[in-house]
Amino acid sequence: MVRAKKSKSDLGTNHQLPLSGLSQFRILSIADFLLKAASKFYGQRFGINNSELRVLIILREEQPLTIGELSRRGQIDKAWVSRSIASLLERGLVARKAHPTDNRMLLISLTSSGIELTKSIDPIARDRHLQLLSGLSPKETLKIINILEKNAAGLLNAQDDE
Repeated sequence: MVRAKKSKSDLGTNHQLPLSGLSQFRILSIADFLLKAASKFYGQRFGINNSELRVLIILREEQPLTIGELSRRGQIDKAWVSRSIASLLERGLVARKAHPTDNRMLLISLTSSGIELTKSIDPIARDRHLQLLSGLSPKETLKIINILEKNAAGLLNAQDDE
């Protein structure tokens, strides 16, 4: 009896996959490619690294925020956020001021230069987003991402319960 070779579409049902074929490993690989591509592109084009880019994007959506809140929202280590803020402060892209009720905290917000930079990044980031997702409809993309986020959160929550 001759067995048919498994196609890539059968990978989800094959329990004999090498670990590198598992979806988690492949998603991490995709994330690594995206981080490297973003670092190279935005570094060359705008002189910013990935954590600085994430800080700018988060602040564009809501500001002012504390370093702790930026860390949570961007899922970036606080130390990286602090380094990013220091670099962005030097370049005049963000400003800081004392928190009104807690002297231990600072509030970070975009300067007019930071706002202009995020405005120039916006159409480029959207174009790169469309390039990444070409071949998928917006509805399919949203469904897949929502399911993966929900399931990933479930894995994390299940670990917390153990």
